[in-house]
Formats: sequence, C-alpha cells, structure tokens
Amino acid sequence: MKVSLVIPTYKKEDIVLDQLERLYGYLSRVNPDFELIFVVDGYVDNTKDILNKYIKENNLPNISVVGYRDNKGKGYAIRYGMKKAHGDIIGFTDADTDIQIRTLGYALREIKKDNVHVVIPSKYHIDSNIAISPKREFLSKGLMLLNRILLRLPSNISDIGCGLKLFKREVIKRILPNLKVDRFAIDSEILNEVCKVGYTVSVIPFFLNKNRSDSTSDNVIDEFRMFKDILRISFYSRNIFINKTYLHKNQPIV
Repeated sequence: MKVSLVIPTYKKEDIVLDQLERLYGYLSRVNPDFELIFVVDGYVDNTKDILNKYIKENNLPNISVVGYRDNKGKGYAIRYGMKKAHGDIIGFTDADTDIQIRTLGYALREIKKDNVHVVIPSKYHIDSNIAISPKREFLSKGLMLLNRILLRLPSNISDIGCGLKLFKREVIKRILPNLKVDRFAIDSEILNEVCKVGYTVSVIPFFLNKNRSDSTSDNVIDEFRMFKDILRISFYSRNIFINKTYLHKNQPIV
C-alpha cells in the first residue's frame, strides 16, 4: 500500500532536514512505496530552499515541496497537502522530531488492517510513555471535554492533539471537502467528520522523545483561537444537520 505523509512546516528551517532524513530512511525500509509532501506554510524563512537543495543534492525521489507566500495555519497546510496526495494511506505528521519513529511504526501496522479506517495515537494509552505537567494535562483534558460537549467524536478517543494521524484514502476522499478550519482545531474537525460518517478508529500508543522542541501551538493566543474554531465547527455542523432535517421533513410526497 502506498503511504502519503503530509508534513506542514512553519519556521522549521533548523530542524526540518532531521525529520526528512528520519522519515525517508524509516519508510524506505518498512514501506518503500511512499511519498513525503512538505507544505511550507508561508515563505517566512529558508525552509523551502533548504529542502529543495537537499533533495536535489541527494537525488531523492518521492519527495515534493509545495507551499505559498503567506502563513495560513496548520489546518490549511494539511488540506493543501492532502489534495496532492496519491497514497492508499494518507496522513500527516509534525515537521519536528518530537514524536518517536516507533509511533509511526505502530500506526502503519494498525492502518493496514482491513477493519481500521483511521489511526490516532493517544498519550493516555496504557502503553504510552508520556509524562506531562499538571498544567498541560489540565489543558489537554479541558480541550477534550470541550470537544466532547460541542462536537461528535468517536467514543474511544481520549486525546486529540497528537501530531500524527493516518487515514485510509476513502476517508480523506469523503471528509476533505467538508474541512474548513485553517489552524490548530483541524484535528477536532477531522474527528468530528470521521464520527459523523461512522468510520472505525483505532487508538495506539504515543511515544515522545525526551528532548522536545517548543510547540508552535503552546501559547494562550492559539488556545483561544482553537476554542473559537471548535465553536465554529459545532455551529456549522449543527446548522447543516438542522437544514438537512428540515429539507427532509418538507419534501413533497410523490
């Protein structure tokens, strides 16, 4: 099965080559039929030139570097990349190396099962190695509760924010036209759409490296934007449901 991984990048010129080498080396061994799609989310540094130079010098196939001038957000970048993906399995992962590569290994083995459509790592899985501060745990569980209240999520989901997710192609083909969030609440929107359709979601362990980079989303402003986006997703979803119900009830009998 061909695997397409979308890697949204923003101000990652210092570490993006580490992620490229790691992903390329690992997938070359375990699943040689793959493509990496780096989406440069705003030409604000030298990320695009660094990637293109490295790919050309090392004659690396199966890697594309795309992007645009202005920063638009993680959600926009993921959608942009997924529209260009050709794989039977399509997913996304962060541009840094915080997530241990074995998390991707777990995810690939799981997504290849016939009865699994979506794979989501969770830091609350019994086999995960995540140690988080009380503040981060409070924010994470608060965000999860907010999602549960306002959105429709698969019942087995306990964590939303992991920067790695895999999907069968049929899932992306079905939900991609409905995705509208440009920034960090894209994970919530995706799972809301997955639940509405009824796809099977498998939760796997999440492994993080000890020396982590600073998270782009770890600030108050982005947390507030995420809250607003979740409200927007809920409002849009409920309006669509109400409109469909109204139209159904008012269809003429023929």
